[in-house]
Amino acid sequence: MAFQSGSPFRSGVLVAAGVLCLTGCSHKDPVDTTLGWMQHMRGGVIASQRPPPPGIYDPYPHVGLTPTTTPDIPSPQARALITQQMIRDRNLMYRTVAANGTLMPEIPPPPGAAAAPKPAATPQAGNGSGTTATQPATLPEGTAGAIMDAADAPPPQPPPPTAAADKLSKPALPSTSAPSTGGLFGADKKKDAGKGETEVAMPEIGMPDVKTTAQTPPTPASAIPQIPSGPPAPPSFPGFNIPSDAYLPDAVRPNYDLSDAKGTAIHCVPQSDQISSGQDDTFAKLVTKTPHGPFYVRGFGSAASLDAQAQADAVQLGLLRAQNIAKKLIDLKVPASAIHIRGDAFGMGARIATTP
Repeated sequence: MAFQSGSPFRSGVLVAAGVLCLTGCSHKDPVDTTLGWMQHMRGGVIASQRPPPPGIYDPYPHVGLTPTTTPDIPSPQARALITQQMIRDRNLMYRTVAANGTLMPEIPPPPGAAAAPKPAATPQAGNGSGTTATQPATLPEGTAGAIMDAADAPPPQPPPPTAAADKLSKPALPSTSAPSTGGLFGADKKKDAGKGETEVAMPEIGMPDVKTTAQTPPTPASAIPQIPSGPPAPPSFPGFNIPSDAYLPDAVRPNYDLSDAKGTAIHCVPQSDQISSGQDDTFAKLVTKTPHGPFYVRGFGSAASLDAQAQADAVQLGLLRAQNIAKKLIDLKVPASAIHIRGDAFGMGARIATTP
């Protein structure tokens, strides 16, 4: 069957072919195809194909099967203990804020803000000039501060000189003549043409002679105050009783056990009683070496304070960790009667030993 050149079917085929040529592959739109043509015409590095992203041909993961392991979460008892600690911390914060008060104190207004407004300037009484008189600023009652109005006011103008003031300002000088000296600090004698007075130059100002500093003799040992070996005695005043605890020594510090606990270390999740994963080989070696025990499990609560309540909570957390380790040993066929647990406040994780 032959098709004519002007048939509608042939026109549709040409249009479809043009669209396919523009779109190119199924994952490219006309914009990407046009951009690819431009880069190919330019040539060089820009015309080369980019490397595929890593893992583009890997199979998609099965989202419904992840995660495949059970996350390490604290037991209900440990979660209840953490909840009680958070409640106490919250209540302590409330009481501390109430005792300390607000952090924004009440700042009094500036000294000039609470003062009465300044009266308008009025001409001085008995003075026909344009000068004005202002009332001096005062501080409000019950406040302390400095009045800074003078800093904003313009500097006062000096009064115009008068003939009487000019005569008083000039000191009486002796009539004896002085040698003429030239320079910055000396001047020749001059006659005032208007007043007929003679000025005599002052002597030249000179710097004092520089003298060497005398050597200071060394301080004798007897002049140096001696540091006593002990604290000074408490003062005594006639008519006052000295407190009974004035001469008591300082309190004895507790004898802390700073030695490292013996046994195999077991890591636990921080702030939780769950045993960290990846330690099955450690338990297997312990049970293989001593299948029937005894095992002394010592759990630590990681106490970070000397507060009595904080240490009590840490001991409870240490006991919960020791109980979970004991259950792990029982699952490995260790008799329950051969396991001894103990909780301590200070320390990290837990320890398993075969001797007490």
